[in-house]
Amino acid sequence: MNNCIKLLILLLMPLISHGQREKSNSGTTPWKMHRIDNTSLGADGSKMSDVNGDGKLDVVVGWEEGGVGRLYFQPENAKAAWPFVEVKAPDVEDAFAIDLDGDGRQDLITLSEGNHQRVTVHWGPKEESDIINSQAWKSADFPETVGRSKWMFGRAMDIDGKNGLDLIVGSKNPSGTIGWLASPEDPRNMEAWEYHEISEAGWIMSIELIDMNHNGRKDLLITDRKGDLRGLRWLENPGPGTADQPWKNHFIGLQEGEPMFMGLYADENSHLPNIIVPDLVNGWIHFIREKGEWQQEVIPYPEGSGYRGKSVRVADIDQDGTKDLLASFEGALGKSGVIALLDFQRASPEVLDISGLDGVKYDFITLIDMDGDGDLDVLTSEETAEDGSKSGLGVIWYENPLK
Repeated sequence: MNNCIKLLILLLMPLISHGQREKSNSGTTPWKMHRIDNTSLGADGSKMSDVNGDGKLDVVVGWEEGGVGRLYFQPENAKAAWPFVEVKAPDVEDAFAIDLDGDGRQDLITLSEGNHQRVTVHWGPKEESDIINSQAWKSADFPETVGRSKWMFGRAMDIDGKNGLDLIVGSKNPSGTIGWLASPEDPRNMEAWEYHEISEAGWIMSIELIDMNHNGRKDLLITDRKGDLRGLRWLENPGPGTADQPWKNHFIGLQEGEPMFMGLYADENSHLPNIIVPDLVNGWIHFIREKGEWQQEVIPYPEGSGYRGKSVRVADIDQDGTKDLLASFEGALGKSGVIALLDFQRASPEVLDISGLDGVKYDFITLIDMDGDGDLDVLTSEETAEDGSKSGLGVIWYENPLK
C-alpha cells in the first residue's frame, strides 16, 4: 500500500471512530427536554391550533386533577416562557380549539369524565386584545351531555351540511357512546344543540376523520378500548340526510385487544393510510391495506421502554429517507417513556431513547419543528410523578439533536 494512503488512513481513524461512537450513543442519550408548564396537576393530552392567528401553533391542554383547561400561546422562541389563559374544566379528559360559532375567533372545547360528565364550550373573546385574559372567555355546557356519560375524546366536523361545525364526542362506560352534537342555527343557543348517537362504545380512545370507502364523505376511524365493540373500527357516514341514525360499523382488527391512540401514515399504494395501534401491553399492531384487505403484523415493544403503549406516530425523524416510529408509554417508571424505532420496518431497527427515565405516564405525541431548525421535535404531556402523584413533568417538548 502506498505510504501516503497509509498515512491518510491513520489520520482519519480517530474521526471514523468518533463518528461510530456518536451513532451508537444516539440511542442512549435522551433528547433535551423543554418544559412549557408544570404548574397544575395531571396534564392529560395536548392538541395544537393557531388560536391567535400569528402563524405559530398554540397548545391546548386539559389538566385533569387540576380541573382546568389551558391554552398556551407559542412565543417567538419556543424555548422561552409560554403565556397562557385558563378556563375551569373539572375532571377534564380532552381539550381542543375550534371556531364553533363562525365568528372568526377560536373557542375551546373541553370534555369531562369523573363526576363532572359534560362537554363544555368556552367562547373566545370578541376583542383580540382580550384573548390572553382568562376572564374574557365565557363557558357554557351542552345540556344534552351533562351527566350522560364520561366524555373522553372529541373532534369537530360539519356532518349535516348546515349551521357550520358540529361536534363529534365519544365517551366510556357506563353508558358509553359516540355520536355528534348538531349545531343549531344560533350556535350560542346551548339548549338547541341535539345529540345523535352513532354507536354504542366501551371506551373511546381516539377518533380520526377519514374517507374510508372513497365516496367523498369523511367517516369516523376510531379505537374503542373496552366492551363488546372494542377494537379498531370505522363508522360509515351515511350522508347528511340520515346522519342522525346509527352509522354502519366496520371492524378492522383488535377485537380481542385493548387499542390505545392510533397513528396514521400515508401509503402511496392506497387511498387509505396505514395504521399503527398500540395494543396496551402486547406491542404495536401495524395494519397495511393490500388488495382490498387489511393485513396486520405485531411489532414488539423494545426492552427498556414502558410496558403499556400509549401513542404512536410515523415520520422520518432523522432525515435519512426512511420511516421511523415514534411512541409514548405509560408504566414507564425507571424506563423510557418516549422512544423511536429508526427505520422501523427493517428487521432490527435501532432504538432511540428520547425521554430518558424521568417520566412515568405520557400521553399522545405530536411531531412538529418547535425551534425552526428544520427537523421534527416531539411535543407531549406527562402526568404522573415517581411518587404516584399527578405533578408529573407537565407539558413538555423534546428537542431533536439532528440540527
